[in-house]
Amino acid sequence: MNKKRILGAALALFTAMSMSAATYTFKIAKPIEDMKLQIHWCTSGEKSELEVQNGVAILSKNDFTAQYVRVYYGRAFAMNLYLEPDKDLTVDCNAEAREFNCTGAAATINNYLIKSPFAVLGFNATAKEEADFIKSSDSVYNANLALMKSANLPAYFVKKEEQRLLFKSYVMFPLYKSYHSYIKKMEDYTPTALYKNKLKELAVIDGNFLGYAEYGDFIMNAVSCQAFQGGDRAKELMAFMDANVKDAKVKSYITNAYAYDVVSRSGLDGKDELIAYFRKNVTDRKLVEKFDAICKQWEGLKAGCPSPSFNAPDINGKMVSLESLKGKYVYIDVWATWCGPCRGELPYMTKLEEQYAGKDIHFVSLSCDSNKSAWEKRIQKGDMKGIQLHLGTNSDFMQKYIIKGIPRFILLDRDGKIIKADAPRPSEPNITKLFDELLKK
Repeated sequence: MNKKRILGAALALFTAMSMSAATYTFKIAKPIEDMKLQIHWCTSGEKSELEVQNGVAILSKNDFTAQYVRVYYGRAFAMNLYLEPDKDLTVDCNAEAREFNCTGAAATINNYLIKSPFAVLGFNATAKEEADFIKSSDSVYNANLALMKSANLPAYFVKKEEQRLLFKSYVMFPLYKSYHSYIKKMEDYTPTALYKNKLKELAVIDGNFLGYAEYGDFIMNAVSCQAFQGGDRAKELMAFMDANVKDAKVKSYITNAYAYDVVSRSGLDGKDELIAYFRKNVTDRKLVEKFDAICKQWEGLKAGCPSPSFNAPDINGKMVSLESLKGKYVYIDVWATWCGPCRGELPYMTKLEEQYAGKDIHFVSLSCDSNKSAWEKRIQKGDMKGIQLHLGTNSDFMQKYIIKGIPRFILLDRDGKIIKADAPRPSEPNITKLFDELLKK
């Protein structure tokens, strides 16, 4: 009988322990009103959204395996942590002072993660020649390994951290081809076998590595670097993945990241093959729902659909609407004075306007400057041609065109219907061919 009681008590204690959850507390100095704290769980891909009350956000959870997480509090801060279901953690966050400190059973690992001065390789390092760039990349990884070894971390964590540091340290490596050619102004630059072999060695395809936040970006860029050869990017990526990426998790991750980015930026036209590829390789319900939602948003912006309208003032205060421009093709530039890439397109826009002066096409620049006086000052210089209008921020036109980044160019037909909701930029060589073909009609 005593044995049964002892066994029962032990079982009850075990059950109680297994049901208990670790508590993760975030104390935020100067909290932002209505701002929630988000925890992105790297292994499952799930997100926890926490209310911040009186500067404190609390989560109790035990239904997960120990894993890295990414914690966000709006734009105030973002940090990597390592949460374990049996270890409490409190994080004091002073974003303004850039001071963060952990206490509790999980403090040692997490103070290391948020306080360590990890070595990084900057953009300018990609100007180096291949051998020197590889040497610098290796040095960054070795420095971070040395930093980790000096931190006196638990053995079970060290093995995981070594792998994470690999992707963190070599994050710039897959970007070397594009960055090096940009810095050196080498349009026909092709890396040698020295670089290609090192990238292939680093770019291990393993879905288990998606538990490291750094792996996702790294493998996405690594596969893109190897796949893109100067042709149709979507077709090149799909062909490369079918031939080289056999892990279903990695294939799904890259397919989702690429397809969602492309569709959210440039819509559905010409994307049938990519969308079908997404349907074939991405089965996660939440990812599919998110992709379906962005596709639905773009449905009304397909070629042939009536364009959303605008009605905006010119420099003299005269209102100009899209309807008043019907009868000619309309090429729209959504831009702002503060936008570097926008300003970079202006000389090309001027050349186009001069080349097609008197032709059956309106050139319309819609400024989304919040500071109208900055726009007025720029227009008053007198060197910008075409129809210059001030659209301002939060316009219905921008929202309906799903404009999340500028510059954005839009091409409409003579009846105000969409030809391209994401048209080529003035600097792109194929823009004049497109105009010439339209003007023949």
